[in-house]
Amino acid sequence: EVREDILEAAEDLLATQPPSEVSLRQIARHGGFQHSLITRHFGSKDELVAEVMQRTMNAYADAVLDTDDPVDGFMRGLEHVASHPASFQTMARALMDGDRSASGDGPFTAFKVHRDRLERNRAGDSGAIDLDVLTAALMALTTGWAFTEDRWLRTAGYTDADRARVRQQLSVLIGRL
Repeated sequence: EVREDILEAAEDLLATQPPSEVSLRQIARHGGFQHSLITRHFGSKDELVAEVMQRTMNAYADAVLDTDDPVDGFMRGLEHVASHPASFQTMARALMDGDRSASGDGPFTAFKVHRDRLERNRAGDSGAIDLDVLTAALMALTTGWAFTEDRWLRTAGYTDADRARVRQQLSVLIGRL
């Protein structure tokens, strides 16, 4: 339970500031515990931030596992990112900050899940599209869309009531790729 409290406090702060600007003392103060608890449970800020990133990636992977359909998998990923903005804001800030320990150099399980689905779905297709490139592009499209969806809906004159219809059209677009 203490580890979870620390992770939540870190995620809250890292969603608003890049890792380089957040100290262990700030995280401890935000969570209402001593900063020595963080070092006892995680060792360092780098290890804590890496754990926050891994937790985010694992939750995304869990969200996309329950389907064999590639388009549905990407759309589930989009919905997961949209419904957990703090987690992905944390990841985006860490990536933009160039913090290698936070950028998740380890394997991203969901990438392999998405790629394997695409490969099964495209069996016999000798198209020139590299599946690694397609997978990465579709993950970037869906996660980026989730971050900016409200802005694009407003720009196009849509309301929240149009969101489901727009996402359905996005899934058609993904299916065509």
